[in-house]
Amino acid sequence: MLNRRIWKNSRRSRSRIKKKGEDKLSNLPDELIHRILSFVDAKTAVQTSVLAHRWKNIWISLPFLNLHSSSFDHDFLFQDFVLNFLANRNSDSKIDVLKFECTGDELEETGAPTVDSVVDYVASKDIQNLTIVADYVLESLPRLFTSRTLTVLNLSNISTETSTFEFVSLQKLSLVDCKFEIRDVEILDPFLGCPKLSFLLFDCCQFYGKFDKFKIHAPQLTELSISCLRVDEEFDSECVIELFTPKLRYFSYDDPLNLYAFSIQAKLHFLEKLVIDVDSSEVLNALDNTEGTKLSMKFIELFEAMGSAKFVYLSPDVVKVLSLFPALFMGRLSPFTRVQTFKFIVDVYSSFPLPTNVMAYLLRGSPGFTCYRRQGSYNAKQSG
Repeated sequence: MLNRRIWKNSRRSRSRIKKKGEDKLSNLPDELIHRILSFVDAKTAVQTSVLAHRWKNIWISLPFLNLHSSSFDHDFLFQDFVLNFLANRNSDSKIDVLKFECTGDELEETGAPTVDSVVDYVASKDIQNLTIVADYVLESLPRLFTSRTLTVLNLSNISTETSTFEFVSLQKLSLVDCKFEIRDVEILDPFLGCPKLSFLLFDCCQFYGKFDKFKIHAPQLTELSISCLRVDEEFDSECVIELFTPKLRYFSYDDPLNLYAFSIQAKLHFLEKLVIDVDSSEVLNALDNTEGTKLSMKFIELFEAMGSAKFVYLSPDVVKVLSLFPALFMGRLSPFTRVQTFKFIVDVYSSFPLPTNVMAYLLRGSPGFTCYRRQGSYNAKQSG
């Protein structure tokens, strides 16, 4: 009898605890539930519908969508899920952020309906932030040009024949491992249709086609990063990058081989930080006078155009190249007139000499600077 009473009381207590816990979940405001589910992928978000009665259909109105293939054993399961997820979502609900990432090998053969469906879906929504990571030929990219609300666009691994971007509200654009099929043109001007662009990142992007000038016309741009930009799978030393970026504050250039020539079309009065990381070790030994002179002049002209930078970061090979051709900068005014901090980008255990004539040229125009030679942590500190 006693055991039966204990069992009844225990069952009643578990029921109360379950009901109490469910009430706590049910009483959470939609905004907080949406925020919680923004940290998980879409599959997990759907599975949370069993937690509480009010959570049963909360996923259909999520403003943050994380569609990731890593949650599925096979690509076709992921693709079926994406199509069903979008089809059953509340069509009146807004989307602030959508991240689509499919890293499988079968996407090119079976993924066309999936990727294009995602593009078509978000093109009809007032979306603000879109990320697409997929090894896929994205022919439907221009459909997004109709969006008046898209402010952030991140594209990785995609290929496209679209050579111009026309987003009236876009502020941030990141392009990583992307391939662009470009017709042979004299001037490529891909961002003229993005009047509000303030952040632009190129990382290991390739442009297939022949053009003499790569124009970045972005009057509102404040941050620009270029890493391993290639024309026809190679470094085209004849290609000129033309910048019309009068509000630029941060500029970073990273390339293991060489430096493009830059043509600056507007004074960079607001530039704060300059990062140039060029590893020319492989070409230094084979550098003849003509090639060395051209490369050195590219550095000199770039520094003179970006002389307002307060914080300068250079790889040591930049200094090494300049030191081989001192006649080019002798008699020239020092390019950096406002520099406060000067640092070298080197490996932890690397050491290198600081050529006196090169350092004098780079920094004598700014008497109140601090120079660092980085070895692990910033040590070997030298005040100028």
